[in-house]
Amino acid sequence: MEVLHLVVGCQSSFSAWRTLERALASTSNSHIMQLHGSLQDLRQGDELVTQFMQKAKALFDELVAASRLVSLEDFNLYVFRGLWGEFKDLVTSLITKAEPLSYADLHSHLLMHEFLHKSSAAIHAPLLPTPSTSSSALVA
Repeated sequence: MEVLHLVVGCQSSFSAWRTLERALASTSNSHIMQLHGSLQDLRQGDELVTQFMQKAKALFDELVAASRLVSLEDFNLYVFRGLWGEFKDLVTSLITKAEPLSYADLHSHLLMHEFLHKSSAAIHAPLLPTPSTSSSALVA
C-alpha cells in the first residue's frame, strides 16, 4: 500500500506501470550501488577469516540475487584488499595463479594460513605463567 500514492493521478495503466517501474528501479539501483560499495570497503577488522568471508559472500550473493554479477577476480580482489597485513605473502602467491579461486578454495587457503599463523605464534609465545595460574601449581 505504500506505493499507491505514486500512481495517484496517472491517466492510464501504462503510465502507472512506468511510474512504479522508475520508482522501484531507482531504489534497486541505489541498493546495488550500496552493496558494491560495501563489498569494496569490506575489512577484516577483528574478525576471524570465516566471519570475514561470510560477510563477503553475503554481499556477493545479494548482488547475484539482484542480477548484478561480480566476477571471481573482482571478488578475490575485494577479499584480498580487506585482509589483515599478515596475509600479504599468501595473497601475493594467490594472485599469481592463472585462474581465480572459487569461494571454497579461497576460504580454505585463508583458513590454513590463519591456523598456521596462530600455531607459529603459540610456539614462539613466552612460557611464563599467566595471571590465572596459581602459585601452588608452579611449586609442585
